[in-house]
Amino acid sequence: MKKFLTVLLAVLMVLSASGCSRNQNNVEVANKDKPAADKDGNYHVALCLPFTGTSQSYAKYIEMGVNIALKQLERKGWLNGDGTGKIIVTPFDDTDVATEGAAIAEKVVSSTDPFYLLEIGSFRSDVSLAAVKTYRDAEVPQYALTSSHKDFLPSSGDWGFSLSMTQDIAASRVAAYDIKYLGFKKIALIYSNDSWGNETKTYYTAQAEKFGVKLLASEGYESGTQDFKSILTGIKQTEPELVMCFCAETDIVLIREQAEQIGLNCAWQVSSKSRTPNVLTNLTEKGLAEGLYGIYAQSKNLKDPVYMAYEEIYKELYPQVYADAKNTTQKYADQGYNCMATVIWAIQETMKTSTGTTRQSFRDKLATLNNFHSVQGNLTFAEGRKILQIQYLSQIVKKEDGSFAWINYEDIPFDADKECGFK
Repeated sequence: MKKFLTVLLAVLMVLSASGCSRNQNNVEVANKDKPAADKDGNYHVALCLPFTGTSQSYAKYIEMGVNIALKQLERKGWLNGDGTGKIIVTPFDDTDVATEGAAIAEKVVSSTDPFYLLEIGSFRSDVSLAAVKTYRDAEVPQYALTSSHKDFLPSSGDWGFSLSMTQDIAASRVAAYDIKYLGFKKIALIYSNDSWGNETKTYYTAQAEKFGVKLLASEGYESGTQDFKSILTGIKQTEPELVMCFCAETDIVLIREQAEQIGLNCAWQVSSKSRTPNVLTNLTEKGLAEGLYGIYAQSKNLKDPVYMAYEEIYKELYPQVYADAKNTTQKYADQGYNCMATVIWAIQETMKTSTGTTRQSFRDKLATLNNFHSVQGNLTFAEGRKILQIQYLSQIVKKEDGSFAWINYEDIPFDADKECGFK
């Protein structure tokens, strides 16, 4: 017995010295109360995004926003104001594949040099969901800024965050605008056959049926599809008034172009994922932009000092992207910026406390986010760390000078949440 107690004591001392503990599921984790700064006083963040693959354009935008926030902080002297206290971001390419995202999560949580304060990413919900158990069990904050799957936050325990509306709300709102405001009754649906696309299809369809509308067709497609003509030909036979597309920005351009080729003439709608400057530019070049509906958050306040400071660095670092988007910032870049801005805020706030910045203190502070002044309006994490934002009907219209632009209908007397029963 004495020998056993000696061995047990030795094991406990090793665990204590290594800064490890076990969580409620008896999984060994790096100490959540371990100071997060490295020996030089810097903080490390893992950025997991599809830098290659079909969603690489979104990854590029998000990384741009992150870089702008860091450049802004650097010019202020980093976290301590004297050039010390840097935030160092390490990019990981998940290639938009769930298994790769899960493998990266294992690398992040097991890394001791660097010791990552948190992980940001990924772009797609299914990639973030594949990694959620690893981050949750290791008690590492997972900031899946664009995850809109309703299961992500509940699955993450206390350790997950997102800046995107969940699809049980967002997709239902789209149905309300299409049916109750625009008055469409004959609707066909095209969606990407992944976790996001299937979830949006489910909630849009359910809400439409609550309004008494049964979809004429509901067609999924696989990532990387180039030929949509068979899908579109089938939809054409149903004679829709509207085709609703839950798809990526590159896909809607192909869909619209091929629909024109087969003579499928009707109204078109996209979700906020494809309500982008790229879609506007590419459809304008093909003469197919005018009239496309979309859903979007509140218009940016171009006179807001916070936005102006962000826009100034955006133009400096990415002048061609800014020009290509008709002299505006891209919404996923905005979201990347907001994400890193809130990370900076939470680190600086916890640095002031007696415990300093640890994974636990960082998580606890970020969860209190309330009316944070961002470049996309004020951000608040409500119950369950759900982000709340208003969304408006949007459309591409032809301006007096002959050019085309996305506009938001922010003054229409219509309450989509009330129509859906969310109020």
